[in-house]
Amino acid sequence: MKDKYIGKSIPRVDGVGKVTGEAKYVGDLYLPGMLYGKIFHSTIAHGIIEKINTDKAKALKGVAAVLTYEDVPNIKFTTCGHPLPNDTPLDSLILGKKIRYYGEPIALVAAESLEIAEEALKLIEVTYNILPAYFTIDEASDLNAIEIHENTKNIADSSSYIIGNPDKAFAEADYVFEDEINLPIVAHSPIENFVSLAYLDDLGDLVIHSCNQSPNILRRILAFALNMPISKVRIIKTLIGGGFGGKQEPVHEQLNAVLTLATRKPVKLEYTREETISITRTRHSMIFKIKTGLTKDGRFIARELNVKSNTGAYSGHGHSVCGNISGQFADFYPSKNMRFSATTYYTNILTASAMRGYGIPQLCFATESHIDNIAYKMNMDPLELRRINFFPKDYKNEKLIIRSYALPEILETGRIKTHWDEKRKSYKNQSSTVKKGIGVAFFSYKQNTYNHGVELASARVTVNEDGTVYLGIGACEIGQGSDTVLSQIAASTLGVSIENIKIPPIDTAYSPFDLGAYASRQTTLAGIAVKKASLFCKQDLIQLASKMLLRDSSRLDIEDDFIFDTLSGEKLIGVKDVAEKTYYNMDNPRTIVHEATANPDVNAQSTGATFAEVAVDTKTGRVEVINLVAIMDSGKIINPVLAEGQVLGGHVMSFGYGLMEQILIDPKTGKVLNDNLLDYKIPTMADTPPTEVIFIETDEPSSPYGNKSLGEPANIPPAAAIRNAIFNALNIKPNEKLNQLPLTPQRILQAIKEV
Repeated sequence: MKDKYIGKSIPRVDGVGKVTGEAKYVGDLYLPGMLYGKIFHSTIAHGIIEKINTDKAKALKGVAAVLTYEDVPNIKFTTCGHPLPNDTPLDSLILGKKIRYYGEPIALVAAESLEIAEEALKLIEVTYNILPAYFTIDEASDLNAIEIHENTKNIADSSSYIIGNPDKAFAEADYVFEDEINLPIVAHSPIENFVSLAYLDDLGDLVIHSCNQSPNILRRILAFALNMPISKVRIIKTLIGGGFGGKQEPVHEQLNAVLTLATRKPVKLEYTREETISITRTRHSMIFKIKTGLTKDGRFIARELNVKSNTGAYSGHGHSVCGNISGQFADFYPSKNMRFSATTYYTNILTASAMRGYGIPQLCFATESHIDNIAYKMNMDPLELRRINFFPKDYKNEKLIIRSYALPEILETGRIKTHWDEKRKSYKNQSSTVKKGIGVAFFSYKQNTYNHGVELASARVTVNEDGTVYLGIGACEIGQGSDTVLSQIAASTLGVSIENIKIPPIDTAYSPFDLGAYASRQTTLAGIAVKKASLFCKQDLIQLASKMLLRDSSRLDIEDDFIFDTLSGEKLIGVKDVAEKTYYNMDNPRTIVHEATANPDVNAQSTGATFAEVAVDTKTGRVEVINLVAIMDSGKIINPVLAEGQVLGGHVMSFGYGLMEQILIDPKTGKVLNDNLLDYKIPTMADTPPTEVIFIETDEPSSPYGNKSLGEPANIPPAAAIRNAIFNALNIKPNEKLNQLPLTPQRILQAIKEV
């Protein structure tokens, strides 16, 4: 039977409510007697609380609770939103006596109104013992620096590996090139700020409506931090206005939980935009030192990468991000001789954590910039240098086997589509002060976390007595369209109309178990579970219809909500009628429901490239991105219009990373200086360049319908492609200013001046 909904641009199943404003987010929820939570933030970056006086705040009329470290559990936990076993240090407390970054929550207020809560904050008095603060890796790693966390030497973790004999290979190489790449911290900037609503239900269980994108992991971490049984904590995932990884771990929920437990009343805790930027989560700032040994014809015979990562005050996802980098570094441009090392450092700034691409946007910028620098020095075409070095179709190692592959097609499509050869030639000698350039960056990305961590996704399919279908999933819709795509998979597999698929809200008390929205795992892993459960239900319906109609089941199939004869094409009975007769059968009534899980033992690679064309004003340093061309191998595309939307969104985010975004830290105090959307620049529609999206479809056998990861890959290559286009336009020797982000007009002018 034809897969009716696969490969079709089905409108979003949640679209109408979102565009009309009828959809309810956590911020829209209200409960009778609800209190409002607010946070008292530290005004130093590093120190110890000597005394904190909350008496005046507690005495204020309308204040229900004021909490400090003395009033909450003193249990260290990791906020990292990964399954067990923990892969980052247990270094966090709900509230602590030691302060490790400017703005850290050190007291909490719950009051009858926001105005009263804010007034109570002004009445809290704190005396600090101020300690030296370190905002950069160099400062924190100084031998004389005091420890931000005990017994760490300000190192959260480190790792390394060696393949072959890199020292010998470097010595024998015809050329050896080195670069240092510096990348900033940036904000996730979701439309929806961090918010939760917590209360105690009739059973005394703690219930939290949250915009968190990993509800089951959140439940486990909260239960541990609060010293409660997991069964006493219930997370309801309400609609999420964007996450991008920043909402993968507990940030605010533990604070709201203790306010609710203290007051025994519902409490809403909603961050301001300033708090969302300055005290939540960021992308890791990193320093890359990269070295490549080549033969005369440009083949990589030795590669080396050293990474220094700034995780901020707490580990969060910490060194796990470097773990992801380590694998992709070895795989995409493989060599028989490689050396990798990475160290993740604590500093006194806000915590870095998971962000769309999980370290690979940083790696891509470093690697792809380095390759263009090499091509310039060797007078080679950057496309050709990549072609002879990226992994081949038959590449495999102990962790990776390639089953679907399109890199040559991606390269050639980009070459032809962008008129690469002609433009690279014509842009060599430009007399105008506004110079054009064209550049490219390639990437590869996996589609789940196998085999680093546990992988599990579940789905429950229930055919109701009226023929409609409840699709129970734990996979989180966070704006990317996964509810729609999973509905398409269920509808196509079952043979029912997509209008008859209903997805209930995720509630950890009732929904099937899933690890959450991260690692671009939704459509592949949850899709496998949805397809399996749907097939089980389909088999039930066919067997039941076979008995009702006295027909051979091997001749029956389902399409458009009807069981039909595959030989004659005759419609025999509706799914609704089969279900109704089954539920209300006097002799043997039963339900039609199945649950299935997916726990993969493979990890496919999505690949792709972004080609960028720019115009650089050499007098002002201003960059105009003329256009971007995104060429992606994400396997079979389930929903083309949603897939294109994901690529466009990822490219806008990376465009901002490349040219304008950076959280600025006051070097004296550690305070975030640009904690609002006036001073923290993100692209608007007026800034966004024209972007063409091209999918080179392959068929990945390990996924439900040949699909591969897409959400994070879209965010990886554009910043590097834009940088390489700028480099091509300027036609100058590689230098330090072009080896960092963002590429502001000031940096571009400095790059020109340094030549």
